[in-house]
Amino acid sequence: MKTAFTKRSLSTKLLFLTIIFVFVAEFVVLVPSIAKQRRDWFMIRFEEAYLASLALEGPREGAADEMLVRQLFSTANILGVTINSDDMRMLILAPEINPHGAPNMLRVDLTQENEMDLIANAWGTFFSSGDHLIQATGEPQFATDQTVDIIVSQKALREDLYAYARNIFLLSLVISTLTAGLVFWSLNRMIVRPVKRLTENITAFDADPENALGILKPSGRKDEIGVAEESLAAMEKSVRDLLGERRRLAALGAGISKISHDLRNILASAQLMSDRLAKSDDPSVRKLSPRLISALDRAIALSRDTLTFGRMESRLLSKAPFSLHDLIDEVLDDTAAMGVTAINKAPENLSIAADRTQLYRALFNLVRNAVDAMMEIENAEGHTVAVDAHVKNGAVAIAIADSGPGLPDHAKTDLFEPFKGSQKPGGSGLGVAIASEIARAHGGSLILEKSDSTGATFRITLPGAAQ
Repeated sequence: MKTAFTKRSLSTKLLFLTIIFVFVAEFVVLVPSIAKQRRDWFMIRFEEAYLASLALEGPREGAADEMLVRQLFSTANILGVTINSDDMRMLILAPEINPHGAPNMLRVDLTQENEMDLIANAWGTFFSSGDHLIQATGEPQFATDQTVDIIVSQKALREDLYAYARNIFLLSLVISTLTAGLVFWSLNRMIVRPVKRLTENITAFDADPENALGILKPSGRKDEIGVAEESLAAMEKSVRDLLGERRRLAALGAGISKISHDLRNILASAQLMSDRLAKSDDPSVRKLSPRLISALDRAIALSRDTLTFGRMESRLLSKAPFSLHDLIDEVLDDTAAMGVTAINKAPENLSIAADRTQLYRALFNLVRNAVDAMMEIENAEGHTVAVDAHVKNGAVAIAIADSGPGLPDHAKTDLFEPFKGSQKPGGSGLGVAIASEIARAHGGSLILEKSDSTGATFRITLPGAAQ
């Protein structure tokens, strides 16, 4: 569920987060600062009480006026003072209450408090209520082997801590606002605005990817955003070029498909005429007829393969469960050749959910290529084409292995490229490409698993095992 914060712009989020983070940092600083302020508040009063006691103890002619000292104590909210020296206690200012019997008297010894005690006691005072009295013991800076006990008002200490916290809050507000403004201005120029420029360019390019003016012009920065700009510009240029090429190829492919369709009809008529010529009584005509029929067969195969490749779309597949063993039997029967042994190693109970017609085409092309490769060997006797299949991790793997000479190294580069992978005269170069497209249309893949002097093995992997 989207909140109001997630719907805001990156700049607004950055501003809010900066202010929040500064406040968090200030709060972390405030925790020990309150403890320090409490300790300083006590130490100031220890020093004042000790110095005032020295003034009262001096010679009478140079001693400070007792009323003036009492006014000083009153101004510092000190209600009572006792000086402790060795085993002697000297009462300098007696409070109006009994310091040893008052039930609301809190005792604090700063000479025994550690850091955690300072923090805990300071925040305890901060969140306290009422006006208890505090009897605090501390060591003045210039006192030697002496401690000072003072009685102060908890309310006065709490109000001082409130004032200190309020000042820290106002200072934090100023610092966070100033910091947020500077950070926002800096990051907005260095990151947000360039990212916004990238976003706007991506949106505009998506609307019209073939517009040359829509390609991003890099700013020349050398940081990560500069690298992103360079990469985006290169990607947009590649996409534009690919879309242009695809558009041209689509138009060309549509034209070729129409031509191939009409040409196939023409060639079919010519094939019928060539069959009649083969029955002619003229020996010279009968001699030329097989060559003519072979040329027409190659032309028809080229037209058929071109149309098949152009129609290959995953959305046109009609998937249904069927026996893979029976399909392989059909393929091997249709591609049988003299001297080549065909072996079906697929389990008889293995079923697959796929488009039977398209998978037949893929297997037919691969098996026919294997048979043709072995028929070119001077002695094809004893060579085999074996088709095996098994299920692994819910997918069906079909291996088409032959014992032919294997593929030459230069043929492997463009093996799966249409019109480029043919290794025999008159071939269309579409057999393996069509098989690969059929495998991908089913969500699978076709790879050349092995190719050496002992033969070649192609492997089709398809999801949809229905065993």
